Amino acid sequence: MLQIGRIATILLGVIGYAITMARSVSFWDCGEYIAAANVLGIPHPPGNPLFVLLGRVFIILFGWLNSPAFAVNLISAISSILCCLLVFEITVKILPKELDERIYFKQSLRCLLGFFAASISLFGNAFWFNAVEAGAYAPAMLLIMLQVWAVLKWKETRGNKYLLFILYIASLGLGVHTFCLLPLPVIFVFVLFNRIKFSVKLFFAAAFLIVLGLSSQLYLPIRSSTEPILNENNPAEFKNFLDVLNRKQYGNMNMFERALYRRAPLIGQFGFSTNIGYLGYHLNQWVPAPLGAQDFGAWGENPIEKLQFFHRIIFEFLLIAVFAGVWLHRKNSAVVLVSSMFLLSSAGLVLYLNMADGTRPDSYNVKQWNSQTKELRKFVPDSIPDLPSLKQINMQFSFYYALPGNMRGGWLNAATAADGIRTYMAWDDALEEQGKTMPSPPENVRREVRNRDYFFTPAFLFFAIMAAVACSALLQKYPKADKFIAPLLLFAWMIPFICNFPTNNRSKDFTARDFAVNILNSIPQDGILITYGDNDTFPLWYMQMAENYRTDVVVINEILSYGEWYREQILKKHPNLIESGDLIENKESFMRKVIEGNWAGGSVNFMLGVKTENYAEFSKNMPIIGLMRNLGMEQQKADSLLLANLTANYRYSQFKARGQEANEQTFAVYRYLAKTALQKEPSSEQKKILEGLLSR
Repeated sequence: MLQIGRIATILLGVIGYAITMARSVSFWDCGEYIAAANVLGIPHPPGNPLFVLLGRVFIILFGWLNSPAFAVNLISAISSILCCLLVFEITVKILPKELDERIYFKQSLRCLLGFFAASISLFGNAFWFNAVEAGAYAPAMLLIMLQVWAVLKWKETRGNKYLLFILYIASLGLGVHTFCLLPLPVIFVFVLFNRIKFSVKLFFAAAFLIVLGLSSQLYLPIRSSTEPILNENNPAEFKNFLDVLNRKQYGNMNMFERALYRRAPLIGQFGFSTNIGYLGYHLNQWVPAPLGAQDFGAWGENPIEKLQFFHRIIFEFLLIAVFAGVWLHRKNSAVVLVSSMFLLSSAGLVLYLNMADGTRPDSYNVKQWNSQTKELRKFVPDSIPDLPSLKQINMQFSFYYALPGNMRGGWLNAATAADGIRTYMAWDDALEEQGKTMPSPPENVRREVRNRDYFFTPAFLFFAIMAAVACSALLQKYPKADKFIAPLLLFAWMIPFICNFPTNNRSKDFTARDFAVNILNSIPQDGILITYGDNDTFPLWYMQMAENYRTDVVVINEILSYGEWYREQILKKHPNLIESGDLIENKESFMRKVIEGNWAGGSVNFMLGVKTENYAEFSKNMPIIGLMRNLGMEQQKADSLLLANLTANYRYSQFKARGQEANEQTFAVYRYLAKTALQKEPSSEQKKILEGLLSR
């Protein structure tokens, strides 16, 4: 009987994802992952070696169907369908057997509840988003669910082979994403409470399988030693290899240490704060709020805001109802396991990830600041009090600099709130007399730059299972509700499918690819392009390394150029960029030498996100010629080229942004350029095209 539920889950996933899967590259890490898979390279830390190898296999097997991007996108789609099949298996395994006796639509209620959990998981917003583009999150979700399913099989059979399987999958999965280690703490406690019998044989078998699983990490130093085209951080050297595994590129602190100092108030991290609030993400998964749950404001006169208010109230009530239903099954250890996984992957990850809201500095910088001021205290007279808290100083300075210049002195002398600034300045004066320098307070960590709901995808999957458990409690308590609830279980997936379809239908989304092609086609033969972030670099890497398009263009990422490994790799690939023998001790001297040797010929271009004032000494004229600025081009020629690029040379995806942040930002850039170009005396035909861009 359960076989029908399994087939229905697979068919629903295949049809839904076939309709909506991206046919080409998407923004963020997708371009980098596909490029790495195609050239067997090494992406950003921690390198994802198993995912890269799997991507290469899929490109060989399926690349001929469409493109390398399509082949790697398939990994996510297939992984997501199998993941939801395991959601079905886990749900039917933990539900009461008595539900098998009640049949609706020729299926038992247990089967319908399993299908309910699996089907709403298929089309949950974060899960669906990752299911139709290249990325490590979808296969990581599959491996997480596989571990939970395996421990339930162990409880059922007491076969230690399942525990060994879990250890192998978790250690192997580390080569896909560190998320694959997430279930281990809960599984460990679950196994202990179920009284496992340890043995020497089991211990050695476990150790062997863990080492075997971790062996995928050897890909990083081995492949790096061959100097592939994409070789981030050069892990061929042992120190670099450890730095890649420890994600040293993203800061000197490990995640556990960082979690000890809150980078935002807990109410924001758990609530509705933009780009970080968990509850806002949770409420948006199946029926998105009209204005976005994380942009929730006070009750207003706008009908949409009122609708959003009711959305929030209703879904908070449903959240409480699910917890109440699960509580009724608290004696079922399997239900406790799933609930614990939900808490770990929601509240646990909120505490661990410690995402920033832009109001506080990082703990590493705070410790450094405290250490510096403590050391300097001996040079400051005792009459000067200790510095107030860093938060207080930052708030006061923010207010001080926001005041008009002629008001600052009066406020500083009169307001008691200015005590922190006066103390700081007194320290600064005292230290100056001693020949010392007062350190500047650390800057606040910027708010997360985009939605981070994908971090909590495991929580949404486990919540779907909990919702099925809660429904089973309701059905057991009120048997007559079967006729009403059974159709809802069968067709519940239609609600998230309809609500989330516009955002996650990526079948006609070629925005990232068109963006990359437009950029590369704007660069002269053998030209140089200096980029800044992920979204203006990774699509270019994809086009050059996966589709072999405009490989003559030298793409230099300004942020990565801080790394010595990156500068060395660029110069190995392009030895003529600078004169041989020139020193390149740091990023500044490297960029300076590159520009000095190439800008006069009009070959140097900057993406719009690059701070061009850092390079103004080379030319006062850095006009916009399209999606980039050219160093040294005459303004009249640049204006003509800008109009030609926007109206004739550039191609624009027919896909609309529809709530996808990176696409919306891209169209915002096009609109900005169109507005700029309209001031350059376009022809009537050009004006019509530019006005069309403004309306996108």
